[in-house]
Amino acid sequence: MNRENQNVYYIDIHTHNINSDADLSVINLYPKELANVLPEKNYSIGIHPWVVNHLTNDSDTELLKNQLRKKNILAIGEIGLDKLKPEFKLQQYVFISQIKLANTTNKPIIIHCVKAFGEVSEILKNENVKNSIIFHRFSGNKTIAEQFVKKGYYLSFGHELFHTKSKVQSVFKTVPNENFFLETDDSQYSIKDIYQKASELRNCTVETISDSVRSNFNKCFRI
Repeated sequence: MNRENQNVYYIDIHTHNINSDADLSVINLYPKELANVLPEKNYSIGIHPWVVNHLTNDSDTELLKNQLRKKNILAIGEIGLDKLKPEFKLQQYVFISQIKLANTTNKPIIIHCVKAFGEVSEILKNENVKNSIIFHRFSGNKTIAEQFVKKGYYLSFGHELFHTKSKVQSVFKTVPNENFFLETDDSQYSIKDIYQKASELRNCTVETISDSVRSNFNKCFRI
């Protein structure tokens, strides 16, 4: 890849854009989209809490189980809980089912969590999860961020870093270098834009951001 800065390696930990301009991207798919998997790409797969009310049985969970053996399925996710969406009890059931499945692998878990940090934390504790945990597009406050960092979780940040009225900017500045990722999710921002903004907020170079994210990726994914 022809990059403006050859010392920067761009990792997009969570994206829905198959044409991400990152050097390494983890593309999110639902289990029924697995026909779209390309051998040269890396993916995460999981049942999103927004779609649990469309499930009629546990077939998607079985499909997920069968596909996790593939080497380019790097993570389980995005899975989790969202209190702004219906069927919260069903969300919890599907989330726990996937956590139990995740416990049979060494693959990281990418979590979608909206206004349900307490419930997600309790489930991770009750299920004795040992996998690496990534909270994608983290939206919690500083107190929650500190609690998660103490547990060794990773917090991923995206285009909200550009929102000056959001608490995300101030939270991101306090997260240790060893505990953050960056992502594009479904935004129109490029991962290069997000790295640049991250470097401005932390008052460091893009190279420093790149080094931190790459080190965290190697540790999280046991490379």
